Amino acid sequence: MTKKTLAFASGSLHKWKEMQMLLSPYGYDVVLPKDLGINFAPEETESTFTGNSFIKSKELYRLTGLPSFADDSGISVPALGGEPGVYSARFGGPGLTDKERALFLLQKLGENPNRVAYYSCVVSYVDGINEVSFEGRVEGVIANDYDEEGPFGFGYDPIFIYPPFGKRFSQVPESEKNTVSHRKKAMEHFLDWLSHLK
Repeated sequence: MTKKTLAFASGSLHKWKEMQMLLSPYGYDVVLPKDLGINFAPEETESTFTGNSFIKSKELYRLTGLPSFADDSGISVPALGGEPGVYSARFGGPGLTDKERALFLLQKLGENPNRVAYYSCVVSYVDGINEVSFEGRVEGVIANDYDEEGPFGFGYDPIFIYPPFGKRFSQVPESEKNTVSHRKKAMEHFLDWLSHLK
């Protein structure tokens, strides 16, 4: 079977590995902009995950002519008015590390007893004929401290507790996290749609 190429609007090897794992069984080979020699950094100016996801997938399709998909994801904390939301990757200002951003969130939340949070992911796909998007969510709670021990995960995973597992995403191997993650759920909807695409 010849593999079909899908361009993924991301610079993250973490995400690429996840996407390759999910799409490979469907006969797709996932390539990143840098694999195609493209310097890719469109400005994400929308105020929703869907809007930002489409900025990336549409721009990559425009540059490559390849069927392109993108994801935009983040963590939202209702007690903080939904922050950081679409600003998850830039929360607290430019130049912060993942850990500093997570600590900033803990600091903002303080002793607030309402620690409900959810990860959202919107996957968008553009191929010149179709423009579609799919959303996935995973609900959890924000811990009281930062997990220094857990070897897994990235971003806000060290402070995100997933109740059904009874532990943080940073303590869960990727293969296990991928069975329930927001990205997995959005990708399931996407893959279901893609499998019917002629």
